[in-house]
Amino acid sequence: MKSRDEIFQEICAAGPGAGERTCTIVFLVLTLIGIVVFLAGVSGSEAQRAWQAYLINFHFWSDVAFGTVLLSATLTMTNARWGRSVKRLAEAPVAFLPVAFVLFWGLYFGKERLFPWIQEPVHEKAAWLNVPFLFARDGASLFVLVAVAVALVYASVGRDMKLLAAGSEKWGTGEAPGEGPTRLQTILAPAYGVLYAVLLSLIAFDLIMSLSPHWSSTLFGAYYWIGCFYMGLAGVIILSVIAERSMGLRGFIHDQQYHDLGKLLMGFCIVAGDFFYAQFLVIWYGNLPEETRFVIKRTMSSPWAPVAWTVLVVCYALPFVLLLSRKIKMKRNPMLALTIMILCGMWIERFLLIVPSLWKGAQVPLGLMELCISAGFLGIMALCVLQFLKRFPLLPIADLLFQESLGIRQVVEDEEGEG
Repeated sequence: MKSRDEIFQEICAAGPGAGERTCTIVFLVLTLIGIVVFLAGVSGSEAQRAWQAYLINFHFWSDVAFGTVLLSATLTMTNARWGRSVKRLAEAPVAFLPVAFVLFWGLYFGKERLFPWIQEPVHEKAAWLNVPFLFARDGASLFVLVAVAVALVYASVGRDMKLLAAGSEKWGTGEAPGEGPTRLQTILAPAYGVLYAVLLSLIAFDLIMSLSPHWSSTLFGAYYWIGCFYMGLAGVIILSVIAERSMGLRGFIHDQQYHDLGKLLMGFCIVAGDFFYAQFLVIWYGNLPEETRFVIKRTMSSPWAPVAWTVLVVCYALPFVLLLSRKIKMKRNPMLALTIMILCGMWIERFLLIVPSLWKGAQVPLGLMELCISAGFLGIMALCVLQFLKRFPLLPIADLLFQESLGIRQVVEDEEGEG
């Protein structure tokens, strides 16, 4: 049995390995490619496609980050012991959120391309759909949500850093500085959960629903943020596989964690799929022209219908079938492939929500430009996550529930008994 010092040193040694420099260079190259292609696009004849791709990726990558942080908040609210070893991995994408806040303001420069109601005002909605009010309320909403997310993660990480500086002598004794969950975390976690639902609903209404200003759905906000959490769970599973293989967490993330994450993933696959269906069922049943036009265009009209069926299969039907298997949920490679497929499918889902409202061409605008801009956003997200994991402990060492999951207190008692 390992001693307390050995376990502590193993935790301290965990982090991005020798390939960190290579990964950083690759992600920087991807970021540069994305920036160059985007700037070339907005200044050329393909400005509409460039701005569409920018909006899709702003939603997608910020949604993944908000969703992963919600998992951390949920673990705090529920005092869940099973997920403590992946809690820090769930917190890592928070580093992207301040960048996402800055990227939001980039949408202002593409507003003429993105918001049809600027060129064709909807008079009955003019008090709500106007540029100053939209950017003011959405900017304030994002600022509040990002600030609470950062504060929540700071409260979690700060106590670990104090304990790390103090060393292993008092770890697991009840006297270690910063040991245990903080009152600040217990306050911020539910606050983040409430703000997450309310403010992301507002973002969904303003930055997606308003692109078809005559269409409305009261369920759309909930569908949107449920999808964000679904993506966040997939992102945490991907980070867990990478961290286990390349960052020294092989002894801390076990089959049971993957099984529990897989059950959560399956649950929110069902919930998101149900919202996907329930939202459009009401629209179909009501048969109002201003509402059915949105659905018919995406599900029955060329060239969008194949895209809609792809989303249905890749995001909901296939993951549901595969996640019924206990073995698949506990296998790293199948879960890695499945979650990458889900995230690709959810990117297409965001594409389907946004682009048909804006694009007037006869073909689906999905090609090299969209791929390069998406690669640029991937590079930014990966750099942010990598820098976070490089600077902070990969495991919440000051968390009592994490210590209990490792049996540290028992190790300490045994060592004291032998002494």
